Amino acid sequence: MDGLNLKKYLMTSRKRFDPIALVISIIGLVAVVFSIAAKESLQSYFDLRSILVVVVGTFASLLFQFDFGTSIYSLRLVIMSFLGTPEKKIIDTIHQIDEAILEDMKLQDLREGDNINGELLNDIVYMFKQGLLFEEIDEFVTSRVSDEFLGRKVAVDLLRRAAIIAPALGLFGTVIGLIGVLKSLSDPSQIGPSMSLALMTTAYGAGIGSLIFTPLAGRLEHHNTIYLEVHQQILSKIAILLKRDERNPKSEFKPEGVS
Repeated sequence: MDGLNLKKYLMTSRKRFDPIALVISIIGLVAVVFSIAAKESLQSYFDLRSILVVVVGTFASLLFQFDFGTSIYSLRLVIMSFLGTPEKKIIDTIHQIDEAILEDMKLQDLREGDNINGELLNDIVYMFKQGLLFEEIDEFVTSRVSDEFLGRKVAVDLLRRAAIIAPALGLFGTVIGLIGVLKSLSDPSQIGPSMSLALMTTAYGAGIGSLIFTPLAGRLEHHNTIYLEVHQQILSKIAILLKRDERNPKSEFKPEGVS
């Protein structure tokens, strides 16, 4: 390994969070909204009945389909997506494993591994010390990652459904508003509120679905791909360390319980 360019081989994963792109995208979405209302006061686009139909109706429908805990977890993932991509928490761990591979270190040199504390690499070292084979460690870690990934998939599904429900409720409000218009033909003073409901619910539904829920669902889906990728990288690198220890007859370390 002495002849290798360490920096070249350590760059097996990269930081993907791009705050500049995030800011530009948010500015672009906000600009779309303000360009539509450029010649009018924003207050003129506020209609309480339309908000109740679309916004409250959407969240009520989501809570009917998903439990409250899932909705809160999905909201937490959305907030976290603005702070960084999923490898942010374990990027240092990946780099440490890279360095261990290139510097001929052993897996147990990276962590104490005296007990299970929830930190992935520490738990892997602990299981190795307990005599588990790589196949068993791989199955355990994969199961843990799958549990987290399932919650992430459900969050994406929630946002995808919200992107469908909001425009549908907007159309529902439009139909109700048009019915009100037809019933108010004899009283022109009532046509305005009914027409406002008809048009604003469509605007709210299309806007919320296209400019909020669809982009957020796509963002989380992208993050899910990264989440799987970085954990697959960790398992691949751990396999290299363990297999090297198995091939190295000079290794003095023996898992607990092995004489």
